[in-house]
Parts: sequence; C-alpha cells; structure tokens
Amino acid sequence: MLIEFSVENFRSIKEKVTLSMVSSSDKSLDNNLIKTDVLKKDSLLRSAVIYGPNASGKSNVILAFNFLVHLVMTSHKNQKDAKINVSQFKLDKEYLSKPSKFEVVFIKNETRYVYGVSATSEKIIDEYLYYYPKGHKAIIFERSNTNNFNFTIDKKVQEFIKERTLDNVLYLSNSTQLNYIKSSEAFDWFKDNLQIINIDEFPLLTEFTINLLNKDEKSKELIIEALLNTDLGIEDIKASIEKVSIDNLPSAFPNELKALISEGKSEFKQFNIKTTHKGNKGKDTEFDVQFEFDEESGGTQKMFFLIGPWIDVLSNGRILIVDELDTKLHYKLIQFLIKLFHDPNQNKNNAQLIFTTHNTILLDMNLFRRDQIWFTEKNPDIGSTDLYSLVEFNPRKNENIQKGYLAGRFGAEPFIMEERIF
Repeated sequence: MLIEFSVENFRSIKEKVTLSMVSSSDKSLDNNLIKTDVLKKDSLLRSAVIYGPNASGKSNVILAFNFLVHLVMTSHKNQKDAKINVSQFKLDKEYLSKPSKFEVVFIKNETRYVYGVSATSEKIIDEYLYYYPKGHKAIIFERSNTNNFNFTIDKKVQEFIKERTLDNVLYLSNSTQLNYIKSSEAFDWFKDNLQIINIDEFPLLTEFTINLLNKDEKSKELIIEALLNTDLGIEDIKASIEKVSIDNLPSAFPNELKALISEGKSEFKQFNIKTTHKGNKGKDTEFDVQFEFDEESGGTQKMFFLIGPWIDVLSNGRILIVDELDTKLHYKLIQFLIKLFHDPNQNKNNAQLIFTTHNTILLDMNLFRRDQIWFTEKNPDIGSTDLYSLVEFNPRKNENIQKGYLAGRFGAEPFIMEERIF
C-alpha cells in the first residue's frame, strides 16, 4: 500500500510536492478508507484524484512516479558513464545543476518502508532505505555524495555490494540483483505492487487484458461480467495474439511503415478481438452477432483496455496509477471503475487507485472524501507546479465542490486572457 509520494526538481515540479494517501480527520465515507495496524491511528485512502488545467503538471506527478519505478527496475543494467534520463526543472538555471529528488513511503508485508533517491543525469547523489520493524525506524542503508555509505546491519555483505555499485546505479537495484534480502523486499514492491498506465500504452494494456481473458475461465467470467455491468452490449468476447512476420505483410504496405512497426524486429504482435452482441429479428427472437473490435466505439475499446489491469489490481491488492482516466469514457463508466475500489466487497485486498482527470462531474462528496481530491496549479511567476489537497480549503460537507471548483474557489483552473483570437 502507498502512504505518500514526494518529488522535487522534476519537469514542471520545482519545489517539493507530496501526494499523501493518509486520511484526514474527515468522518465521511468510511468505506473509502483502509484500516491498517501498521499505521495504528491513521487510515489510508483507497483512491485519490488529481484535477488541474492543461500544462499545470498533473501528468508530471504521474511521470515522476513512473520515472522512479523505471529507474529502480532498470538501474542495475547501466554501464559505466551511461546517462540517467532525468529531467530537471528547466525554467531556473540553478535547478538544472541540482539533482531531482524522489521519496516514497509504503507498506510491504505489514512493514512500513521509506525509500528516497536524488540523481542527476550523471550519477546517483543520495539514496536511502529505512524500515520500521515492530514500529521502530531502522536503517537498511544510507548513501550520500554518491560513494559514502552507512550500514548498520549486515555490514560485511553490504560493503561487498557497495564496491560493486557504479556511480550511476541505484544501490537498491544492484543489491537486489546480488540477492540481498533486506533490500529485495522494497525492490519487489516496485516490481509487483505498482501498475502505472499512461495514455499511450494501450497496445500493452490490450495484450495484458487478452492474456487475462485467456488465462482461465474465472478470469474470463470476471471480464465479461464487468463489460455486461457497464451496459456496452457485449455478451461475449474472444481474443488472441498472433505473431506476424514483417515479410508476410502485403507487398503494397509501405516500407517506411514496415520499419516503424518492426523497430528492427522480424515480427510484431497482431491482436485479433471479436465481440458478440445480441441481435433481434422480432419479438422473443434473438441471435448472436459478431463484431470486429475496430467496429466498437472508442469508449468500449478503452473499457476493454482497462478492465484487465483493473481486475488484476483489485484481485492482488496492487496500486493502480492512471493518467487521464476520463478520455473517451462516459462519467458513469468512470464512476463504476472508481466505486470498485471504494467497495470493500469488491476491493478485498486493499488495492488503491490514483488518477488524473478533467471531468468535474466526479467532484461529488457522495463519491469522494475531501482528502481524496487533489489539485495541481502552475505558479504564474516561475512556471512551477504546486500540488495541494481540497482539505486545505476546509469546505463544508454539503458544499457543491464542482460549482466551487468551476468558479475558481480552489484554484487549478485555466486563466483565459481574452475569449477571442481575431
């Protein structure tokens, strides 16, 4: 489970911002909370939504999380002097030479962990991993100025690993590859407990959902049930993945597109998806009608893309992070997806959802608590992103949040200088 995530000096984010999944003292919508013995007095939120105008930095919060996950998962593969693909805040020259900083606090196997790292494009500057066995803070490792390490446990083993960790490689990643158990728990959280979806990843989502559909009968039943519940008219769905050789493409297929598809590979994956709907010839006379997937609406296609990861995350208690969830989806479909996380009977394993959206109809106090709603706003003087919670405005429980947001009460709205171009 995620407790909080912080980022500093990354893309449009200049000063440190923190997205917290720790609940406030708000007493509403108790089902939207996760009770955990790890935090004792505090509860965690089952979901959080981020609003803000275009170019305010909503997606950069997601990209920061995605960057950290990718760095953890791949850093050990870096060769000597390889660049780290980090992007600092560019509107202040001083910050171009400063490291980007990331920190995530999470729960794994009933234990709280804190992992942080700062990095430039050349090297890792600082890095640390703490955990709280029996509720008390303990150091697994601390790293400062790239090569200064502090170990309080397993010193001989960790000194061995330190000597084999390059300047541009995370100690967390490298120590896990060298089978150090105490760091592998944290590494596994990044590997197994996070699912991040960006708007340009639909081919990967399609493959994921197809594989889940064909995994077993129970998985297929869950997917079909979800599609039936969303009133898309789909009674059944069949899908497969076929590997197609570039050489077998039609001769009229442009060579430039062949090269783009193959990206140096000799074959690519082709998705074959067919849906079944009910036709009607008259009273009490129905028959099955099969559709090609590209005959379905964009919203239906997106629901199919999403439903596989949705079922997987809910079944396994993972954290799902989605950028622009509302694209091509009716707000009632979005509500359906959100409520699956809020319903303890559907979300039995304490999965969490974080997403960005522009859909203001979702600003409903019957759907979200005040501490679940977040905003991003661009500072007009320095061009940096600020991230803040609705809780900071202390709105009344019966207040129309959508109306207040559209009226500019909570900020995070675009400023239109003049409503004309001619």
